Amino acid sequence: MKFLPALALTLAALTLAACGSSSSSSSSSSSSSSSSAPASTPAASGGVTVTMKNVAFAPGSIQAKVGQTVTFKNEDSPAHNVTYVSGPKFTSSPQINPGQSFSLKLTQAGTIHYFCTIHPFMKAEIVVTK
Repeated sequence: MKFLPALALTLAALTLAACGSSSSSSSSSSSSSSSSAPASTPAASGGVTVTMKNVAFAPGSIQAKVGQTVTFKNEDSPAHNVTYVSGPKFTSSPQINPGQSFSLKLTQAGTIHYFCTIHPFMKAEIVVTK
C-alpha cells in the first residue's frame, strides 16, 4: 500500500513539469512578440536578416549598427509589409509577397519600432548603435 502514495507523488510531479514546459510555448505566441523573441547580433557581413514567418517578425528585436542593412524576408504564405512607427525614420516598405524581400539601410542610431499594417499584431524593433 505504500507504493500508491509514491506513484501518486511521481505522477503529480510529472504533471507539474509538463505544465511548466507548455507555458513557455504559449507565452512565445503572444501578440507582443517583440519582447519575447531573442535579440540577434549583427552579421559579420554587414547585414542582418529578419524573417516574416508564422505571421510574426523573427526575431522580434534585433541589434545592428549604423551603416548596416536589414533585410526582411517573407517566408510566410500571406503578404506583409514593414511600416515605420517611431525612432529614426525610414521609408516603409510596399507589400512584400511570399518569397520576396525588402532591405533597409540604417543611417541613424536609436530604437526603430515597426509593424505590419496587414497584420497589426506583428510588431518588432531594431536597436541601432554607432
